[in-house]
Order: sequence, then C-alpha cells, then structure tokens
Amino acid sequence: MVGAEKWVRHAPPLGQDCPASNMKKTFSILLGAALAGIVSTLQAANIGSKAPQLQIEHWVKGKPVDLAKADDQKIHIIEFWATWCGPCRDSIPHLTKLQEKYNGKGVTVIGITDEPKATVERFVRRQKKQMEYTVAIEMGDTMSQAYMRAFGQTGIPATFVVDQQDRIVWVGHPKSGLDDVIDRLVKGTFDLEDEIAKEKAQIRLQQLSVEYWERLVEGRKGDETRKIGNELLSLVKDNAEVSCNIAWAVLTDENVKYRDLEFARAAAKAAYDLTEGEHPQVIDTYAMSLFESGKVDEAIKLQKKALSLARDQQETVQLQKSLDRFQAKAGKSEQ
Repeated sequence: MVGAEKWVRHAPPLGQDCPASNMKKTFSILLGAALAGIVSTLQAANIGSKAPQLQIEHWVKGKPVDLAKADDQKIHIIEFWATWCGPCRDSIPHLTKLQEKYNGKGVTVIGITDEPKATVERFVRRQKKQMEYTVAIEMGDTMSQAYMRAFGQTGIPATFVVDQQDRIVWVGHPKSGLDDVIDRLVKGTFDLEDEIAKEKAQIRLQQLSVEYWERLVEGRKGDETRKIGNELLSLVKDNAEVSCNIAWAVLTDENVKYRDLEFARAAAKAAYDLTEGEHPQVIDTYAMSLFESGKVDEAIKLQKKALSLARDQQETVQLQKSLDRFQAKAGKSEQ
C-alpha cells in the first residue's frame, strides 16, 4: 500500500536565512538521497495533465468535492498529510490562512490522509479552529497512486494545485511557493507554459546534478565532466544558495575523488556576486575555493571579511578556524 504511513516526512526547503550549520549541507544531502533513490523529482506524470478524480472513503470535515462537477472558477489545493507527520502539522495553520484568505474566491483546500477514521476525526476535533478546511480519507490507496506515485512524490506534506480547467499545475511543499501560485491563479496571471518550462529545467537540474556528482565521486575527469559541469552551472548560477551549496560540496565532501576546482570557484563566485559579497557563509565558500586553488592571499583577505560579518558565536568559531588554516598555509609558504 502506498499510504501515508509509507511516506517520508518532508521539512520545508531552506529559507532565505538558513542556519550557518545547515546552509552548506543541503546539496550533498540531496544528491545522496537522489542517488539512493530516496528523492524523486523525475516525475512520470507531467505538470498540466488532467487531475484524477477524488476517490474518498470518508469526508471528515467540509462538504464532499467532485472535481468533475466543479465549475470553471474553482481552484483546488490537494494536500497529502498524516496526523503523525510533524511538518504536516506545522503546515495546518498556513493552509487554514490560505482557505480564509480566498474564501468566496473559488479556492478549496482539501487535506487527504489514509489513516483510520477515528484517528483522523479525533485529530481534527482537537485542532478546532486551527484546521478550517476540508479533510478527507482516501479510498484504499487510490489517491496515493493517482497523485503521489504518479508524480514521484515520496514525502509528505505534498501539495497539488488543480486549476480552473482541472489541470494539475503545481506540485510542491505547502510552505514553498504555494501562496504565489494561488495568488496568480486567482488574479488570472498564472502562466502554465512558463511553469512547465520551470519544471523541465528542474528535472534537467536533477539529472545533471546526479550525473555530475557520480563523476566527481568516481574521480572521472575530462571533457565530458567539464561539459556537464558547465551546463549545471548555467542552471544554478542565478541561485545564490544552490550555487554556494554545490561549490561547498565539491570542495569538502569526503566522497569526492575529483575536486573540480574550476567549477567550484565559478559557482562560489556566482553566489558571491548575487549576495553582493555580504553573506559570511557565501564568502567563506568563495574563500575556500580560492584557497584550494592556491590563491592563499586572496582567500585570507576574503575570510577576514567573512569573519567581520559573522552573525553569532558558532559562526565566528567556524570562520576563524578556516582563517587560521589559511594563515598557517601562508606562513609555511613564506618560510
């Protein structure tokens, strides 16, 4: 059965102000998960495809919804969740606010689980006004198969947005991009073709990330690795966090046998430029890429700048440790 108890809990993606201790870990963790088959964004179904009908055994809260009979002004937010899932519980107030915000504007939020009726009813009852949207229990694993499995989703909460033409136009975490999608759908400014293009780019990014990482781990140098790296860089260079993460992974991950320093420098420099040289963790990554490339004096200068921008004691200690290493290397060179 592909039910909620089989799903992985998904925390929301890192935000704009991610902790220093976590910022540089995401890329290697994501790649490791992808290589292990735990994460799948290579979806079998496509954005823009017709939304499967709802197969519901019990409507625990709210009126029954029939997508086939909904008028062409209706937008549906379908979220797969479970009572035992922490990130799902964290998303409940957000979904309630969304439902309240768009009341009377044709938006219906539906939370779907596969748990026993008594468990769900008890949970919903305890939530009181915090969970003010439709809640349902799927019939067997029909919904899991039609939505979760079809779109390669293995973790909850997972949210599907069905537009006024009954098309699935967005899939993701309820706290990452959902609000913007609904706002554009309600205003009539949502561009499905643009969203499909973004989805294709994301899939290509996943493919390139895995292929490039495999080559680094296996120590495979050469033109093909360089070509893949260049294409990967072209897709991430406008995202400071991803560029920083990938550069740090290339520079420091213990599994890497071929450290593509040219790529790491370019990715780190892209992140540095995007953040206007004002983010200590990004500066630290760029400094490390220069240090590993033999540009020790430049690395020291940058690391001192990073240290001056440290936001807490933990970050100060971490940045100072790298600076000490750089300066020790410079001292040996002068001897």
